[in-house]
Amino acid sequence: MPLNNPISNPITLLLLILCVALAIKHVIFLFGRKAEKDIANKILGVLAFIFLLFFLPAVLYRFDILDHFPHLIGVHSFVLFLIGPLTYFYVRSCTQEDFEMKPVLWIHFIPFIIDVFIGLPFLFQSGQEKLEFYYLFLVEGQLRGDEIVLISKVVHGLIYFGLSIQLVQHYRKYLPTTASYVDKIYHRWLAFFIVIISFPILALVVFYLTQFSLDYSKIVVVASGTVFLVVIDIAITYKPEIFQKFPQQMLSTESLKKKYENSNLDEAQKERYVLKLQDYVKHHEPYKEPELTLGILSERLDIPTHYLSQVINEKLGTNFLEYINRHRTEYAKSLLVDPDMSHYTIMSIAYDSGFNSKSTFYTAFKKYTGQTPSQFKKQHKSIT
Repeated sequence: MPLNNPISNPITLLLLILCVALAIKHVIFLFGRKAEKDIANKILGVLAFIFLLFFLPAVLYRFDILDHFPHLIGVHSFVLFLIGPLTYFYVRSCTQEDFEMKPVLWIHFIPFIIDVFIGLPFLFQSGQEKLEFYYLFLVEGQLRGDEIVLISKVVHGLIYFGLSIQLVQHYRKYLPTTASYVDKIYHRWLAFFIVIISFPILALVVFYLTQFSLDYSKIVVVASGTVFLVVIDIAITYKPEIFQKFPQQMLSTESLKKKYENSNLDEAQKERYVLKLQDYVKHHEPYKEPELTLGILSERLDIPTHYLSQVINEKLGTNFLEYINRHRTEYAKSLLVDPDMSHYTIMSIAYDSGFNSKSTFYTAFKKYTGQTPSQFKKQHKSIT
């Protein structure tokens, strides 16, 4: 079988095949997986399918098979308007517990619909015309549309990436208000995900700027897509929890407004709730539980979650994580100076106090005492 030469660089070909294989694998995994985070996985599956549309025609063309599927050509240029909104919805579905694809959200896909409408003449071209177009694309770097259209698609995507980063930052700040332990892997994954998905978009700009060195520019575009798909593959293999429901998801802005509109706590009620909280913490020591959350504590106290959060913030001047970690630190201090606990390691004391990682324990301890646990223990020994 004769092979087409425009994709002659072996590195480019290898990356293309890897991209297509990984994209197919991820589409099957994400659409076939049953999880609590179904919407997020489906959105990520659509993004993987978009990358498949980008790179599959090149592989088929390289092996003289594309003439059997000519109408795959050019579809990738339309879906550029989908990447930004889908990335934003992926982040929302991961971080917001009440997220669903309501009809009003489809307004975000209007640019895509307009682009498809404008491109109808191209879509209705014959298979042979599309094959000729694809040859010019590979050999001479001619893309469908002009530079202004491409730039508008890039800017459109970057705006949504910015909104997504903003949402991740909001989620990161929200977690300490509801969880006594913050696993940073979740919000770090989202931030990293946004960065790597922006690579292929920016690589298209490089493609335009390097039309006189096409072999180089093709490698840049394909390599950027490969990085994105490889990172997802690594995450699926080594951090499968990312593809389950995220912990302590936020309520949407609309839901929060409804919740706090009904907050009519007066000062006397706030004082009663604070005293109830402090009494429970003193006698039951819930801070020793590593997985304690605001929801668990509010259920035990029979205080609505948003009221409990409100009084911790307003009456105690802190957030839930800070409040619990301060109690854990005080308890750890008492154990560190207890002669009966002298044979215990510092980390054993940390775990007994409710901390579930060395870094969290040392960070909290240093914050509230100005010393490391070892320094604190040594100082107390020298005093006694």
